[in-house]
Amino acid sequence: MENGLATVRIGGQIFTATGEIPSPPATFWALVREVTPGTLHLQHLTVTPDQNTALTTMAKVLGMPADPEITKLLQEMVKWQLPLDRSLVEMLFSAARDLPPRERAAFWAARVWLETLDLRFDPGKVKQALDYLLGNKEATPRGQEVLNQAVPLFPDQEMVSFFTFRGKGMHGELYMVDSRAGKKGEQDFPLALVVRVETPVLGETWVYLTRSKAGLTARVAVAEENFVSLFKKAAGELRDRLAALGYSIDDIQVTARKISCICELLRPHEPPPYRPVNALV
Repeated sequence: MENGLATVRIGGQIFTATGEIPSPPATFWALVREVTPGTLHLQHLTVTPDQNTALTTMAKVLGMPADPEITKLLQEMVKWQLPLDRSLVEMLFSAARDLPPRERAAFWAARVWLETLDLRFDPGKVKQALDYLLGNKEATPRGQEVLNQAVPLFPDQEMVSFFTFRGKGMHGELYMVDSRAGKKGEQDFPLALVVRVETPVLGETWVYLTRSKAGLTARVAVAEENFVSLFKKAAGELRDRLAALGYSIDDIQVTARKISCICELLRPHEPPPYRPVNALV
């Protein structure tokens, strides 16, 4: 900040800002009140950094009920830094209106993520990708194809490559999460490897493998609580196999958790805290 002016980054673009703004670098969320030629008028959403309070405030500012389903949808949109435009919120919310309540969280996780890809402009591709991600009975290989051809709309966004495998008594998918936007598979080791395996005995198992400072970290999600101890015993074998490939395992966590689609595992870190601000950009 200098001479009453500061820079604000919005959607990857830099603007000059005036008004009441924090002097140190900060990430904040604001409501776009008005757009005029060359100017965005922003207003802070909340004075409380607590995420749940902020989501409730967002819903009220948008003129929508602050019920758990609306706040869950807003949470997914915030996670992917989508604009909280009321028409977009209403469109995404109504898209799940006919689904059973227990299926809506997974639907929004997948549907909101698709809004970050260039295929969002083609309703047919969105439907094909959504059916594939959620494992709907209408899913076809075309859904996987359109996802592999999709390009993120935002800078530094994770890229995901989708692969299917089938073996004796098992089948599933391999997902490669690449942190280099627009350049899939150009890293020595991707940001993360995710495997979904389904077997008649163990049901669905997810393994999320990512890098840490001390090596690799594995998170395993099993279908039933009584499978946890079994997989913890098998963790040593996984550690040995990866060590043989030249990768050391820092930690392996095993939990019983229902995961409906890969989108629920992307961006596992929490969104940045809110920083209240008034600005004229």
